[in-house]
Order: sequence, then structure tokens, then C-alpha cells
Amino acid sequence: MLDHKIFKIVSETAKELNVRAFVIGGYVRDIYLKRPSKDIDIVVEGKGIDLALATAKKLGNPKVSVFKSFGTAAFKYKGLDVEFV
Repeated sequence: MLDHKIFKIVSETAKELNVRAFVIGGYVRDIYLKRPSKDIDIVVEGKGIDLALATAKKLGNPKVSVFKSFGTAAFKYKGLDVEFV
């Protein structure tokens, strides 16, 4: 379930920005329960908004919703809801 293109792009982008990023929450739970999931939460040691914007750029610029007061950002990509914290 982690072989989707989105994970490779997030990983590469995190390395370029020199931050660590981890998949957390329901997506991880659903892997263990062997059920599909379309909601990916990524926690970033650094600025989640920056990683979201840079990742979105590499994916063709899906619209990124930025929530500055919470330090989070999210976008939809090919049926997936991806949130960065």
C-alpha cells in the first residue's frame, strides 16, 4: 500500500527540503487491517506547509489548501486526500 507514487514524491521532496516526514493515522491503521484508504496524513519534522506546496508542485500543482494558523496544508490527488502537519 506504500508503493503509490505519492509516497515516493513526498519522500524525495522531504529529502530535498531536509526534513523528515512520516505517514500516520488512519492510513497506517488501514494497512494493518488490509482495507483500502484514501486519506493520507503526513507529519513533518519541520514545516508541513512547505512540504505540501513543494510536493504539489511536483504532482502538477493540485490546489493546496493552507491553514496557516494550524501550520497544516492539504490537497487532493487522484482520489486521495493528502494532509501535511
